[in-house]
Amino acid sequence: MCKQVLFFVTEFPTLSETFILNQITGAIDLGHEVTILALKRGNTTQMHADVTAYQLLDKVVYVDLPDNKRKRVFQGIACGIKAPIRTAKLLNKKKYGAITNSLQPILVAQKVPAHDFDLIIAHYGNVGLVASILQDQGILSGKLVTFFHGYDVTRTIQQKGTTFYKFLFSSDTTLLPISDFWAQRLIQLGADKEKISVHHMGIDTQAFQMQSLKAIQPTLQLLLVARLTEKKGISDAIHAVQMLQKHGIDTILHIVGDGEDRASLEEMVKQQGLQNQVQFHGFLDQAQVKERFGASDIFILPSVVAQDGDMEGIPVSLMEAMAQGKPVISTVHSGIPELVTHGESGFLVPERDAEALGRAIMDYLNLTEDQRAQIVTNARQKVVAEFDIHHLNIALMQDGAW
Repeated sequence: MCKQVLFFVTEFPTLSETFILNQITGAIDLGHEVTILALKRGNTTQMHADVTAYQLLDKVVYVDLPDNKRKRVFQGIACGIKAPIRTAKLLNKKKYGAITNSLQPILVAQKVPAHDFDLIIAHYGNVGLVASILQDQGILSGKLVTFFHGYDVTRTIQQKGTTFYKFLFSSDTTLLPISDFWAQRLIQLGADKEKISVHHMGIDTQAFQMQSLKAIQPTLQLLLVARLTEKKGISDAIHAVQMLQKHGIDTILHIVGDGEDRASLEEMVKQQGLQNQVQFHGFLDQAQVKERFGASDIFILPSVVAQDGDMEGIPVSLMEAMAQGKPVISTVHSGIPELVTHGESGFLVPERDAEALGRAIMDYLNLTEDQRAQIVTNARQKVVAEFDIHHLNIALMQDGAW
């Protein structure tokens, strides 16, 4: 049965959220009609190929939420003149909480498509909160599910307080944390565990086929694919390369991705004299990233809790590496241990411990060929069994999946 599905997101399109894109294209592949409601416009000069292939920009309704507070106030006043009663109700801070200060419910209300939806999929808790308020006022209709990924349960709570999601938790919304780790955090914040169901993000395991395990190259090729931001722990990866060099292991770390920390990371590499050992490739398209996977020996992602409390969910890049038969080394962080079992399907080290990361890399190099083969086989099986996007999308679109 064809469903009318609304994806309500913060920004679209965005390269760092392929997990949301995979859900959108998956819903279309399953025969459903999709509309996308986005608070902000993303970068349309660097887009995932599927955005064009599925003509997704034609399906987007933009709120164009201003970052400037003064502009928001002016827009809010305009909404108040046009729809005074609705605006007044959406400003009920006693009922809806601190989210009303941002004026988001008011500004989103004027852009909500005049349509009844069978399913509304909100990504990130703050977006789900806005959707639940609009439902309460009869502005938005349909079964609402809200995904929680990471920063929305950490940084947002630090900034807004532990009662920020009180109204969302009291509504009929189904809460879908992407890991058991975040499910427990939601319960600690006061959510009813009966309204919670863990739903992983996933990848197309058919698009990431298992590669044959190759002998380690004379110059060890490490790969890290991530947005260049603090929580990815990239500085620890660089320090680990320095350690490996001191132990006589010639190493090159290939860093794929871009972000706000790129300049400082490049300066770190320069100061440590590692320009020949650490290469920044910037943004690469999906085909180019696959080439990098094929040329690498080990995939590393030493994620950490950022200074502002931001944390990972379960990184998609780890899933992609494991699906392709690449050994992975990451950290005991957030939901990562739910994907990677230490010594069985990869290696995990403590956060912010570059020395432990370097030792784990050497530990892998010291394994026998059979031991390496078993680890990557276990990893592939784990991703196929629990993180295949096709199975996850079918469950998401089914009635009563929660």
